[in-house]
Amino acid sequence: MDLPIVYHQDYVAPLPSSHRFPMAKFQLLYQMLLAEGVADRSQFHTPELPPQAWIELVHDDHYVQAYCNGTLDAKAQRRIGLPWSRALVNRTCTAVAGTVLTAKLALESGLACNTAGGTHHAFPNYGSGFCIFNDLAIASRVLQQLGLVRQVLIVDLAQ
Repeated sequence: MDLPIVYHQDYVAPLPSSHRFPMAKFQLLYQMLLAEGVADRSQFHTPELPPQAWIELVHDDHYVQAYCNGTLDAKAQRRIGLPWSRALVNRTCTAVAGTVLTAKLALESGLACNTAGGTHHAFPNYGSGFCIFNDLAIASRVLQQLGLVRQVLIVDLAQ
C-alpha cells in the first residue's frame, strides 16, 4: 500500500503579500511531491470540513464562535498573527479535519502524512503563533471519542 497523504486545495488562504507567514508552502509541497514523483495523485486523500463539536472537544466554545464569526477582539487576533478572513476560517477548519483524517489513515495503514497541520501553539481559549486551533489535540480527542485510541503521544521536534 502506498503512503496515504492528506492535502486540500483550501490549505492555502490568501494573505497580504507583505505577510511573513509562508502560506503558499502547503500548495508548493503538494506540487513538489507530484512533480518529483515522490507521490502520485492516487495517494492523496481530501478532508471535509469537520463538525464544530470536534473543535470544541479542545477549545472553548466562545473562542471558537468568535473566531469563526470574525468577532474575535483585536488583541486576540494580533496574538494569532494572521488577518481574519472567511477563507482563513475555512482553511483552519479544513486543516483540523486533515489532521484527524491523517491520524485515522495512520491507524489503518501504519503511517500517513498531512501536508498541513501541527498547529500546536493554540490554547483552549486563544490562538498564538499563527495557530488558531490545536489540530493535534483535536485529532487526539476525536480518536479517543471514537474509541480508536486510549492514549496519544505527540513528539514536537521543532526548536
